[in-house]
Amino acid sequence: MLVSSLEEYSGKSALIIALGLILQEKGFKIGYFKPFGVSITRIDNQLVDEDAYNTALVLDTGDSIDDICPVKLDKPYMDFIRAADPLELTRKVIESYKRIAAGKDVVFVESAVEYKVGKALGLCDLAVSSMLGLDILMVAKYTNDYVLDKILAARELLGERFRFIIFNQLSGYKEGYVTFINERFLKRNGMEMLGTLPFSPLLAGLSVHELVDALHGEWLIKGKLGEEVIIEEFLIGAMSPPSALKYFRRVRKAALITGGDRADLQNLALETGTIKCLLLTGNLEPTGTILGKAEEKGVPVILVADDTRTTLEKVDEVFGKARIRGDVKIRKMKELVERFVDLKRLIEYLKG
Repeated sequence: MLVSSLEEYSGKSALIIALGLILQEKGFKIGYFKPFGVSITRIDNQLVDEDAYNTALVLDTGDSIDDICPVKLDKPYMDFIRAADPLELTRKVIESYKRIAAGKDVVFVESAVEYKVGKALGLCDLAVSSMLGLDILMVAKYTNDYVLDKILAARELLGERFRFIIFNQLSGYKEGYVTFINERFLKRNGMEMLGTLPFSPLLAGLSVHELVDALHGEWLIKGKLGEEVIIEEFLIGAMSPPSALKYFRRVRKAALITGGDRADLQNLALETGTIKCLLLTGNLEPTGTILGKAEEKGVPVILVADDTRTTLEKVDEVFGKARIRGDVKIRKMKELVERFVDLKRLIEYLKG
């Protein structure tokens, strides 16, 4: 089954991880494959697609990472296209997929970015699903009401291979819209809705380690040993302590972004218990008293070279795009899939 999406950061990898773990618990031998990787990084002196590497690590399928992701975008896309031989890429994908699929009950194939990406190389979702004989499960993030038009356009392009759809990050009143969309458009056009996953602040949040990496920050206090802190909200500390207090009381798992010289706000944040991390900007270190209190309470403190505004801009760039890493997020995603996805119907289809 090819797991695709209408746009980037829709939750494909997270869904595959959750489904893979659930099916493994039910006795299925699971394979994972990502034919075209675009988020390339170097790990242990090897070029890998970051999402593919992370997913393969969690599912522990035992396959070679070079087979799991055979085609890697290791140069600018246009340069890659100019140098590539589409026939050779197709051969490489088919041979790697055969090795991955050998002895597996189910192989989840993940598309690159969204369903149209890779068209110039013959590696878009239509091409991959055709060459490997796969049906498509589309992950649709309900960002706005125009998602319906995107779904219908994708169906027109992908045809009957577009069999299933799961809506992700759904909130509030939109649930009623999805019921209408399913009855009026999906069923009539041969698509089957397998579920709707609600928006989860925890899944959208960032771990403190991810914040340090994104901001190139410096650890001053690391927090409680072994505790995985997920930040769901961010507050800017640019007001007086009395004004700040009412905001501190409204949040649950927030990080305070403030200047390193604002000891008054830092102290207040440590007292409230709802601020789970201090991001101190301007490369200004706090007082020893603040660091001592933070260590006592197990609150991480991170020093950032940028000013408060630039730090917030960098946080905005990565917030809501975090990968599913760590036991806390994986357990949450698995719990949502077990509760809101029609696993019985999916397994019935996979057993064929």
